[in-house]
Amino acid sequence: MSHLKSIKSKIVLFALVATLLPSIGLGLLTFWQNEALVNSGVTRELRALTDNISRQLDGWLSENILAIRALAVANPVVDGLVAPSQPESSDDDRMRAALASYLSSVMDKLDNIAALAVFDLDRQLVARSAMTPEADVALKRWSQALPIDKINNDPSAALPEWEIYYAAATFSIIFPVLSSDNVLKGYLAAALDTDTLASQLRETRKFSLGEIILLDQTGQVFLSSAVQLDHTAKLDPKILTVLRELDRESLIYDGLAYPRAIGLISDYNKFTSILVERDYADVQAAWGELRNRFMTLVVILIGMVTAFALYMGHTIVAPLEKLIAAARGIVDGKLDVHLQIHQHDEIGQLAAMFNQMTDALRHKRAEIMAVNEAIRQKNQLLQKLSVTDGLTGLYNRKKLDAILIDQLARFKRNNRPFCLLMIDIDYFKHVNDELGHIMGDKILVTVSAVLVKSIRTIDYAARYGGDEFMIILVETDIDAASKTAERIRTEASTLCQAFDECPVKITLSVGIAQSRNGDTMPNDLIARADEALYEAKKAGRDQVHIHCDCHIT
Repeated sequence: MSHLKSIKSKIVLFALVATLLPSIGLGLLTFWQNEALVNSGVTRELRALTDNISRQLDGWLSENILAIRALAVANPVVDGLVAPSQPESSDDDRMRAALASYLSSVMDKLDNIAALAVFDLDRQLVARSAMTPEADVALKRWSQALPIDKINNDPSAALPEWEIYYAAATFSIIFPVLSSDNVLKGYLAAALDTDTLASQLRETRKFSLGEIILLDQTGQVFLSSAVQLDHTAKLDPKILTVLRELDRESLIYDGLAYPRAIGLISDYNKFTSILVERDYADVQAAWGELRNRFMTLVVILIGMVTAFALYMGHTIVAPLEKLIAAARGIVDGKLDVHLQIHQHDEIGQLAAMFNQMTDALRHKRAEIMAVNEAIRQKNQLLQKLSVTDGLTGLYNRKKLDAILIDQLARFKRNNRPFCLLMIDIDYFKHVNDELGHIMGDKILVTVSAVLVKSIRTIDYAARYGGDEFMIILVETDIDAASKTAERIRTEASTLCQAFDECPVKITLSVGIAQSRNGDTMPNDLIARADEALYEAKKAGRDQVHIHCDCHIT
């Protein structure tokens, strides 16, 4: 018992317990978490694969849609729908035959098109590249596949399906056909053959660990890199729902390509989803190998640390009370502690280093105070940056909402109205496209400077987003706000026109709304200002429009 009360015995016992317990605990914890870490790595790989496939699908669709878009404006297609004809007339029959012949000749030149068809405004078939009744059924189904609001030039409107007539996976695309005076005359429908896309998927599979599966909106397989899957395979609806709810997070389930799979899903658009799966047995094997290596390393580390703890416990036998007392003084803030050194062994060296540490702490205290002050100043700067826009220096949208909430509260207390100006740079996207983003940024900064210059110190200017700005005029009625808006519109246009590198005229549209008793949230006032801005744009832009609560300018 006397041996257990000695300092050496206590140090050795403490070292053993302090080493073994955390090591064993950490080993067990890591063992349990290892699988999650491996699954996380697999998830990142699967996400990268879905992103890669999404880019490939974008490129493939864009390439083919450009060809279909060009065909939709071709003279034979437009003339075939625009040319006047009488029902059942011979001219009408010749026109349909000529259009069908043209579609067939075009399809022969384009490798990725399985069929083409032209429809009138009632979606009745006018002409098609295929001349069989079975093809007519397929073509008519394409024309009804997409709702009217999806018939545009957006590649994401492509509808995937397994086409029974062609025994192949296709993307159905439909474009409007416009006359020379931009009047809608009908539609051009096309079915894209996915053989080239399937080859790309199989090639990508060679360099990845997972299978790639394209699903329609119901979970039906219509294209896959897995040779064992065909169009009759379908993902379980419950699993499909869970995968979509997880939002690109992996799930372990009974897979399509593997008996047990870990996979995730990424929605490419409303009609198409990208599912990637990896064999869960392979993942488990990799995890088991990693676990065995880790456990071996943990055992080695425990042995090394335990041996070192025993050595330290054997060599440290001198009293440690003075060091503990001195350390306690340091904790209490007493930096004038100084130890008398009577030993020249390890404890003596430790005491000498302790004295050096206290000396350094005394010298560093002043430096730390200076650093703390510098940090405080930087924090103030960061706080400012958190509420301002990086490009223009105006308040950002988050700060704008806070200001509006405060102003609405003031208005409720004192019933003094304030006005909100919503400002938009006319055709700013066109300016960006034509002159470049550097010139666009210069215009944004110039307009921001005009805003700051045109308001009082008690007013607020903010960048709402993109090329939209907001101004809050405190305790200002609608007439004064209108004058300020006109001044801003005129001065901003004048300054931007002075740019040598800006040949186009820069104008502003402004919508104004005044606070009213029914306003409770910032969006109430923003919505009215946005309506006024819309009316200003609708009326021809480069003007100020006041919400109808007041009067219209």
